[in-house]
Amino acid sequence: MAGFFGKLPSTGDFVTRGLSPAFRAAWDGWITRHVAGRLGAGPEGGLRVRLRSGGRVAGGVVLPGRDRIGRSFPLSLLLVADGLPGPDGLDPWCEAARAAAAVHPEPDALWQALSDIPVPEGDAAAAAPLLLWTGKASAACDPRDPAEALGRLLGTG
Repeated sequence: MAGFFGKLPSTGDFVTRGLSPAFRAAWDGWITRHVAGRLGAGPEGGLRVRLRSGGRVAGGVVLPGRDRIGRSFPLSLLLVADGLPGPDGLDPWCEAARAAAAVHPEPDALWQALSDIPVPEGDAAAAAPLLLWTGKASAACDPRDPAEALGRLLGTG
């Protein structure tokens, strides 16, 4: 299932669609703790993520986000599925999701647009606990301690 969490310029606060409350709460804590203060303008193309989560796999792209009064917080455009491919297979979905976010600033329209993007097939068993990438650089890391990998990929280390 496709969904998102973060800040959109059309809203006054955090907005989410399509993600389970348990996943969203865990993702909010992880993004707040590890990414929000590092993302800045973000890498071109966004920070790509793929991780195991509760017996499933989540993946997608994290972009800089801002609400209508200018408060920043990353916007995460995500898929949660039984299996997802690695970077090469997930990148086309991430590019389509980025394009959808650029033209659909309203939450419901964005959610519909994300839901219309075909979900790539992949294998849950092949997933590293957390894989991060930007462009062609990637880093597998422990989701509890991604600081070194994020520093390398975002240039904030």
